[in-house]
Amino acid sequence: MIPKIDEITKEPTFITSSFDEPVLYAPARVERHTPCNTLRIITAFTDCDRISTHMIALSEGMKTGRFVKGLSVEIILGMTKSSLSQKKHEDICRLIGFLNSSKGMPKISCRYICQNSEVHSKVYIWSAPDHGGLDIPNVAFCGSLNYTMNAFYKRRESVSMCNPLEAFFYFKSLLEDTIDCFDPAVSEKLKNVVNNTAEAVEEPDNSEMDYLAYDKEAPVDTLTVSLLRADGSDTGYGSGINWGIRKNGTKRDQNQAYIPYNHQDKKPGFFPDRINPEDENCPMFKVITKDFGSFHMRMAQQNNKALHSVESNAILGEWIRKKIGAPSGGYVTKQMLELYGKTAVTFRKYADGTYLLDF
Repeated sequence: MIPKIDEITKEPTFITSSFDEPVLYAPARVERHTPCNTLRIITAFTDCDRISTHMIALSEGMKTGRFVKGLSVEIILGMTKSSLSQKKHEDICRLIGFLNSSKGMPKISCRYICQNSEVHSKVYIWSAPDHGGLDIPNVAFCGSLNYTMNAFYKRRESVSMCNPLEAFFYFKSLLEDTIDCFDPAVSEKLKNVVNNTAEAVEEPDNSEMDYLAYDKEAPVDTLTVSLLRADGSDTGYGSGINWGIRKNGTKRDQNQAYIPYNHQDKKPGFFPDRINPEDENCPMFKVITKDFGSFHMRMAQQNNKALHSVESNAILGEWIRKKIGAPSGGYVTKQMLELYGKTAVTFRKYADGTYLLDF
């Protein structure tokens, strides 16, 4: 059921802080009279960290039953001339590729404005299926809130509820001026749009600059963790870096991997552990790499014997294979790591809870 226009406009609801819950999550909660399962976003700017943390939270909410199943998110990125560097385009595609191939994640798409005027709007439209399965706009927000970490956590922004049907039609009207981020024609259509100069990027993904900034500072602690089995003999099938490669032929993404966190490497308190013993997951933490952007990790498995990437457990595997020059999804041996010059990764921990990950 679509809220009546006068119910929305008679007493506009303005939100000036704590945007996450009302804008990004509340409409999908199962206790709502009409839980929504599709979020459409029009944003001038975005960043991978905002996309990543949002999708992880939605995924965990679906798993625990707080949110409806089958969530999907569709993004239109509007300020392509001033926000879309080539690196940022590649980072967005890589992240969305990982998310869409990861079991239990919402399905997500991102389209770029590629013709006519840029779009500076910030609109969030939640829809719910009716009894016939028709997609019905249910609640919408508009204001100054970009779909970025800066907007959600660092700046003073304002958002108000707006007419969901009008917002939905506005989203639809923009589609003819967009191109999907994975479209092979992106390079051609955006050759005069994609901006390769860092100075022109108004809302950049700062992972590369963040790495350099943290790298200049002294970490509060450092830990080296082996990529080999506990006995140091090799890597092995179906575990560690080769977790996605099974001898029995089970089909998985062969880049799926985790970092073994064996007893001899463990340092109590170095990584965040469960707040309560009954918590299903350990808290996640952000890691920044020099050459593969940033992503999130947590301790996992029984007795916290593994460290894995949260957005997709294929991220670590692809990153390490690229570093050593191995083919994507290829089996990694101890000898290959030794030829590269390292059989372990190093975490540098900083006072704000951020980690640099080096290999």
